[in-house]
Amino acid sequence: MPAVENVRLTLGAIVLGAFVAVALSGVVAVQAFLYFRTYRKDLTRVKLMVAAVWLLDAMHTCFVCYSAWYYVILNYGDVNVHDHIPITIALTVAVTAAVTFITHVYFSHRVYKLSRNNAWLAAPLVALAVCRLTAALVTTAEMARLKSFKKYTASFSSVFTLGLALSSAIDVFITVAMCFYLQHSRTGFSNMDHVIDLIMIYTVNNGALTTFATIVSMICWLAMPHNLIFMALHFGIAKLYANSLLGTLNTRNQLRGRSQSSADRDHPMPVLFPDSYGRRLTRFQRSTGEVVSDPGKLQINVEKTVHYDVDGDGVVSGESP
Repeated sequence: MPAVENVRLTLGAIVLGAFVAVALSGVVAVQAFLYFRTYRKDLTRVKLMVAAVWLLDAMHTCFVCYSAWYYVILNYGDVNVHDHIPITIALTVAVTAAVTFITHVYFSHRVYKLSRNNAWLAAPLVALAVCRLTAALVTTAEMARLKSFKKYTASFSSVFTLGLALSSAIDVFITVAMCFYLQHSRTGFSNMDHVIDLIMIYTVNNGALTTFATIVSMICWLAMPHNLIFMALHFGIAKLYANSLLGTLNTRNQLRGRSQSSADRDHPMPVLFPDSYGRRLTRFQRSTGEVVSDPGKLQINVEKTVHYDVDGDGVVSGESP
């Protein structure tokens, strides 16, 4: 491989990946700032989760920037530096896995609640997330020990591949499960169902984006293990997962507003939004045989009970017994 092309596909890829990672990290910081400013009454564990993701993202950005500095500045002119693995590159793999793990556990919890506490569905998702985290930690340890991409590729390439494959599989499983249960949560009211449609679209977009980024990184790793394009793409994976998690949390007010307006149009009962986002936030209920009397309005007998819930995780479910 010519020297110029070698630099473009190795050091050039690292620098470009670092630029993209820093830009996406800025988006994560804005998302976290908006969360803490808007959702001050969230449960402590949710706030700690957001703080942990924000801190991990900041650490990841520092590791990425130092790695670019190490390759391009500290070892300027060294034609073989692209094969060396600095400790910060190895640590980016572990931090990416940690952010991915938190995100997968969070969305597995959403699947658990949407499926009416179906542990047989949620537990395998968490188990796969643990396996993905383990594979990444093994990758980090071996990269730090071998300090060479060639040596790592010769001995442990399957471990890195396994981690990326598991991450993509979990994304697909979570997206399919959430869309399935959201589809079965429809209430029969058109405006409420529109809110569910919005959540389904957002779920599919999030799952597709993270899955696509992970698969592309894995393909580049398998097809071109001797350059660093796969690592440049890998830099952005942590940022996409962090934005997926924080974006989901930050859309709750919008969903509450839409469900409020939907309730006003679909039926006359009030909408209850307690201050604690960690509890159930909305409930619409019509009692069988209840007579609504008001001067100037018709008396209405309702023969159905409808529940429409948006909880602190943004999970929406509907029930029409």
